[in-house]
Amino acid sequence: MKAQKIIINKKRNAVMTAYLQKTLGEFSNIEKRPAIIILPGGAYEFCSDREADPVALVYLKAGFQAFVLRYSVGEHKAWRNPLDDYEKAYKLIYENSDEWGVDKNKIAVIGFSAGGHLAGCAATVSDCKPAAAILGYAVLNRKTAGFYSTEAPDVTKSVDKSTCPCFVFASRNDKTVPVENTIQMIDALNKNGVPYECHIYSDAPHGFSVADETVNAREMKMCSRTPNWTYDSVEWLKEILK
Repeated sequence: MKAQKIIINKKRNAVMTAYLQKTLGEFSNIEKRPAIIILPGGAYEFCSDREADPVALVYLKAGFQAFVLRYSVGEHKAWRNPLDDYEKAYKLIYENSDEWGVDKNKIAVIGFSAGGHLAGCAATVSDCKPAAAILGYAVLNRKTAGFYSTEAPDVTKSVDKSTCPCFVFASRNDKTVPVENTIQMIDALNKNGVPYECHIYSDAPHGFSVADETVNAREMKMCSRTPNWTYDSVEWLKEILK
């Protein structure tokens, strides 16, 4: 495997780290791999380390090429900057799919919290819709999004029949992003006939990421099933992308 840093927007400090696994050769049965673009949370003020490389490791183990996008935040968070970063990253992966061993028809996105809002926008209003989107304790409705970006779209109101399949997970007692965001999202997906899977866990703190010891899970009080979202999402993606 090799890691490669790619400047997405130098002025806005937007950077993508590509974690690329080999194909062919000793991996003779793998000509190309699916890809996942990882959008960490951080309230559009920063990009969380906890929701970056630890998440990449899960999907690398599952056979994906993983791309961590540190999109425009802080003084550069004005909409549409983060979505522009995502679209440039998507196009780079698509255009370099042969060199990077990516199946360009199997590019998915995953986002957490504010990064989940960006992933939701990728799934609904972007010119570069992914093949599938995973939304983790995501900011999705107008009321919550307004706390972080006054111009950010209401993802739940943007869902239509062209929205890509979504895997949505959250916790019932999230004190930062109310679970209503997730409930409203799955209602919109259901009404528009968009394939989805949803897991709402009984007890977990906001920002639980992959919910294991790599993110200090021992200090987190949570439902014992919460870490299952990683396995469940991988299996769901394999089914959606096959």
